[in-house]
Amino acid sequence: MRFVPLSSRLLPGYGTLVLAITLVGIGVSITRPYLSLFGTDVVHMSAAELGLFMCVNGIGGILASTWLGRLSDLRVAKKYIMLVAAACSALGYGSFLVIHSYLPLLIVSTVLLGLGASAFPQLFAYARETASRVPDVDATFATSSLRSFFSLAWVIGPLLGSYLLQAYHFSGLFAATAFLFVAVLAIVFWRIERRPPAGILGSQPVKSFAVLQNRHVVTACVSYVAVYTASSMNGLYMPLFVTKALHGSDRMVGSVVALSAGLEIPIILGLGALSARLGKRPLLLFGSLCGALYYVGAWFAQRPWEMLALQLFCATFIAISVSIGMSYMQDFLPDAPGSATALYSNTNNLGQMLGSLLGGAIAQWAGYREVYLVCAVLAATSWLFLLRGKRFKAQEQKALRAALTSQDIETTQTRRAANGD
Repeated sequence: MRFVPLSSRLLPGYGTLVLAITLVGIGVSITRPYLSLFGTDVVHMSAAELGLFMCVNGIGGILASTWLGRLSDLRVAKKYIMLVAAACSALGYGSFLVIHSYLPLLIVSTVLLGLGASAFPQLFAYARETASRVPDVDATFATSSLRSFFSLAWVIGPLLGSYLLQAYHFSGLFAATAFLFVAVLAIVFWRIERRPPAGILGSQPVKSFAVLQNRHVVTACVSYVAVYTASSMNGLYMPLFVTKALHGSDRMVGSVVALSAGLEIPIILGLGALSARLGKRPLLLFGSLCGALYYVGAWFAQRPWEMLALQLFCATFIAISVSIGMSYMQDFLPDAPGSATALYSNTNNLGQMLGSLLGGAIAQWAGYREVYLVCAVLAATSWLFLLRGKRFKAQEQKALRAALTSQDIETTQTRRAANGD
């Protein structure tokens, strides 16, 4: 394998992207592990109500990401989408400071955090778009290395969140999160380049839903949904499982999350080279297997330290899913990075929605431990769907792009003819 210098793999504006992605990661990771505690302790949600709350928020994220992702490829510069998303995230997390009633909080957070969820995919879509404009840049390595900084944020965030929660309670937690997204807003405003979207430049970006006609994409999407359903259930109910079933502390919750994120970083950095040698699909299969081992181990766990020991499997599972999975999906739509990353992000949002509903029902009527048994089944389902798919080769990618672009052009021409244009 030919050695590629590190300098040629990095993108113009790499430092700005690193800072913005890290701050977004810290902003999310400060609050995400403690949202279930906030819901039960402050808003007094039941397990089922908490599941419904996260589900509705997930629907908002899916709708907003699909709309804004398509918009960023056709009409609106990604910079403006990121500005709106960062502003909505700041306002959304700020709303937790003043709204402690279930229904108003559900409505406000769904709208604002749904729009704010586009910050993450749009940053990576911008990075992919930048990689396509610069010769000799390894797009997979660039994406994976940027994703490692998001994982680094998950090392910092939960521990910082634990400190803020103990020192300043939930008000300090959400105030800090809102401030971080204001900082992201400032970085995007002053440092991110404004570029005309592909639609304005005359390109024909493929529609996100049209690509679902391809069997390889469908099997990948179903696999991702299963992965993120299980991951959502783990993220939402692991704090309650550790504190209530295993009788651990809030600090132990932060340690579990931070250890997993810390282990992800070296794994992600090594995935760029491995994917070039082994292929992305075999790595995704291995990741699903690690996920199944983690969930089965958690199901048998009896003490909090056992969850710490299992984080190697969890970190490998998450690292492969989020870094290789994103790059794998972007390969299907290289001319429409906004739509491609939104499609990938929507599998995450859909998984979170299903995980919230399913996890809430299981936790309410069976218990927190049984949540992990269902997660193991979902990880096995992900593995089986990936196994049914085929390796997506470059020749197939070119044929798919040509077919979908031709289909979009024909559809546009038909509509224009019908309208008398």
